[in-house]
Amino acid sequence: MIYKHQYFSLNKDKGVVYDENNKELRITGNAFRVLAFLCEKLNANITEIGDSLDWVKDYDENHIRQYRYKINTVIGYDVIRYKNGIYSLVGDIEKCEKITENNRITDLLQSDSIELKKNSQENAIDRIDKLKFNKKPAIIVSILLLLTFLSLPYGYYNFLRIAVTGVAIFYAYYLYQQNLIEKMNFWVWGLIFIAMLFNPLFPIYFVKATWGIFDIMTAMFFVGFVYNKKLNN
Repeated sequence: MIYKHQYFSLNKDKGVVYDENNKELRITGNAFRVLAFLCEKLNANITEIGDSLDWVKDYDENHIRQYRYKINTVIGYDVIRYKNGIYSLVGDIEKCEKITENNRITDLLQSDSIELKKNSQENAIDRIDKLKFNKKPAIIVSILLLLTFLSLPYGYYNFLRIAVTGVAIFYAYYLYQQNLIEKMNFWVWGLIFIAMLFNPLFPIYFVKATWGIFDIMTAMFFVGFVYNKKLNN
């Protein structure tokens, strides 16, 4: 079966997707299955889409959102919309048994433009990969916090304030960017509290013993945060 959309066509039997100029797009695996399922059903919730992929595996909103982002990015248009827990295909779909291939671009004079679009698609996929969660800042700053039990110069603690505040703001922005504010509400407020506690602009002062407790708790918070199951999914 072949599904024709304004911005793409999907050949379910061959497992390929073409753009509006009949050039093949790099949409494979579960992203292809999600697009094919929505071409058939037009709209579905997360459970229905997850069951179509693999009813044994538990697919959550993070998985489906990543597939949607990849599809929209590679095609170059927002062909899948999410609203009120429902993923919908935007636009009309025409079903047919075969697709006319006489419009397929084979002219060598247009090879440069084909290569350019291919590179742009690869860059788009690279940008998707860059959205993956990075644990290193939290691990590094946790080590810096635990080092405060050593006898260190005063400048180290000023640097530590900047480092901890920066990492907390970085992860809070990451959760906002990934639409995880509601799902990880506790961690968001924890990051905000840490940023306020360690902020170097309006510093808060405690005795060394109190700071030692805060340093340990903050290090434990960052370790728990980066290994949180919801976040790593």
